[in-house]
Amino acid sequence: MMGRSKMFSFILYALGFLLLWEWLLPLEQVTKTSEVQYFIIFVVASLLLNFFHSPWYITWPLKAAFILYALYAIFSESMEFILWLSQLLGEIRVNTSMVLSRDWLDLSPLYRSLLFFLLLWQITYLLRYWLMIKRKIFVFYFMTIFYITLLDTFTQYNGEHAIVRIVFIGFILLDLLFFKRVLEAEKMDGQHLLLRRWMIPLASMICFGVVIGYLSPKAAPIWPDPVPFIESKAENMGRGGISKIGYGVDDSQLGGPFLNDDRLVFTVTTSTRQYWKIETKDTYTGKGWIASDQAGKEVEDIQYGEERLLDDTGSISNEIQEAMFNFEIGYPHVVRPYGFLSVKGEASGFLRYDPRLDKLTSYTGDMNEVRLPSYTIKYRAPSYSLQELRATKGIPSGADFSILREQYTQLPEKLPERVRSLALELTGEYDNWYDKALAIESHFQTGEFSYDQTRVAVPKAGQDYVDQFLFDTKRGYCDNFSTSMVVMLRSLDIPARWAKGYAPGQYKGTSGDDNRIYEITNNDAHSWVEVYFPSLGWLPFEPTKGFNNPVNIMHDEQTGSASAAAFEEESMETKESQPDEKEAEEKENPDNVIEKDAKAGNFFYKYWAVVGFAVILIGLAAGGLILSRNYWIPRLLIWTYKNRQEDEAFTGAYEILLNRLDSVGLKRHPGQTLRSYAADVDSHFDTTDMSHLTERYERLAYARNENSTNWEYSKELWENLIKKTMNRVKKE
Repeated sequence: MMGRSKMFSFILYALGFLLLWEWLLPLEQVTKTSEVQYFIIFVVASLLLNFFHSPWYITWPLKAAFILYALYAIFSESMEFILWLSQLLGEIRVNTSMVLSRDWLDLSPLYRSLLFFLLLWQITYLLRYWLMIKRKIFVFYFMTIFYITLLDTFTQYNGEHAIVRIVFIGFILLDLLFFKRVLEAEKMDGQHLLLRRWMIPLASMICFGVVIGYLSPKAAPIWPDPVPFIESKAENMGRGGISKIGYGVDDSQLGGPFLNDDRLVFTVTTSTRQYWKIETKDTYTGKGWIASDQAGKEVEDIQYGEERLLDDTGSISNEIQEAMFNFEIGYPHVVRPYGFLSVKGEASGFLRYDPRLDKLTSYTGDMNEVRLPSYTIKYRAPSYSLQELRATKGIPSGADFSILREQYTQLPEKLPERVRSLALELTGEYDNWYDKALAIESHFQTGEFSYDQTRVAVPKAGQDYVDQFLFDTKRGYCDNFSTSMVVMLRSLDIPARWAKGYAPGQYKGTSGDDNRIYEITNNDAHSWVEVYFPSLGWLPFEPTKGFNNPVNIMHDEQTGSASAAAFEEESMETKESQPDEKEAEEKENPDNVIEKDAKAGNFFYKYWAVVGFAVILIGLAAGGLILSRNYWIPRLLIWTYKNRQEDEAFTGAYEILLNRLDSVGLKRHPGQTLRSYAADVDSHFDTTDMSHLTERYERLAYARNENSTNWEYSKELWENLIKKTMNRVKKE
């Protein structure tokens, strides 16, 4: 009888392995993994150890030793084992630090393989649980089908034959487990004979159905291939649909959700954190932005290396610095920091500056736009005097300033009046442009507004884009925030314009010359606000929630005004009351947290062995408790009730016993009486203890006879049954 039981278990394990094998077969095609055999051997060995019920103190060292051997065979490159082991520990230390800093994309292949081995370790344990204890495999079967269909749809892997194999193996496995559950529930005699009689016709029927389905003619697909279909929809989505984030030239219709895109656009090496500016626009239409004609302003040609001051450098002259750009996605426009002086590129040709857009574009000698793969920009990072900023309270007289005021305070005729009313309400107590701009900027950092990329409305016909955001939705991304601030400033006759380009990007460390390296992706495409100060030029502001302005303000005031002090105090209170926003700003401003990250990194590198050992020790302890729960839980229950004397403990102990019996497979059927269930349990254990306990429980529950339980005697029966559940687990 025992041999037949082992044979049935072996068949279940074999079918479970074949399902798990389907997870490993595509790896060579969809990843760079070329050593799949080690993972397959590991799965087979793990399942065999489970089949023979090897204790954890044997299986864990064996599995760990094989993982170490496999990693050495794959990644050692003939290095001596001791040296490679030292390298392995170093990679684990570095990659664990990257995991803790959520830099998951840069993990090394060795560390990824180690994690995959640990994942397979867990899956093989779950297979044993599903096959031998729960007798249910549908969840894993469904996950396997879903996994293969995803790979077949979105990768080069052809899952046609894999689906056939999965259907065949899965149906047999599901039917065997279902039939086994029925036989165990009904306690039929000759279970193995019945299983053997059913397996042959069952397998034959499934084989026949699969073959007929495979050979039958198939109709053409009704739906198109989802990959090109989705890509085309993403690229050609009309107004009101979902667009893909990134730099674009058409800003006439703003609004609507967009999809994230983490493709790398460029890497820049420089000493300062910057906005990466591309262009500005000056005419707000009520729906978006366009560039005005600006008669009299002609394009200018600039040679590579020629110094041309396009941006004011503020009130304080800083040293000349360099920013070195390397592009993964090329554009003909030039991405530049504030304080631009010159561009040095590898290509021949020239640059063309369009003052309407404040935009630089690269051209070849024959007047064609060219995409530069790399270039270096010289610039002076601007610094602005706070004293001069707060001294600006209006536009000076003069023809040039009159034109500037007309161009950069333009607003649609039908702009709702409540937009200007809100701006006046927010800035009424301030007498200078800078504090007014800060007040409007701070308004968007309150809890009324939410940064969101998906649930973003598109203004209806006749509805103003800014008015909708300020008073109706209060939910959006950088275009909503920046456009609204520009419009509110213009309603106060403060010259402002809409700037676009890229946010500073993600800090990636330092280069050999101590410059900082930033990676900018399509997700960093961004828009912000520029406000004109006659004595200083255009100053950037950042209203978008969760972003931080990298502009350098020199606090050179001797004594601040009462209004300024009040505003600064209010700003501090706002920041203190919004810890989540502060954390978001720190995430966007890595310069402010470099020192903190360095300290955390130094601590980890110094004590990595202690931390790693503690993590491993905790993991082993947790795993040991989980694997041995069927041994220590009964003993804990016995110990808990051992010294209790009151009869009231009997009810709780009896209910715990029912749950314990259910967990080891002795389930009570719906509608089954306690006496009938007790008889089944006694029949299984060849005892009468459960019936005696049930009789006492019923007298206590229904007759309310508290003296009928005889707790000392009942406790002895209860402990015997708890111990028998332990023996049942060992046999399984």
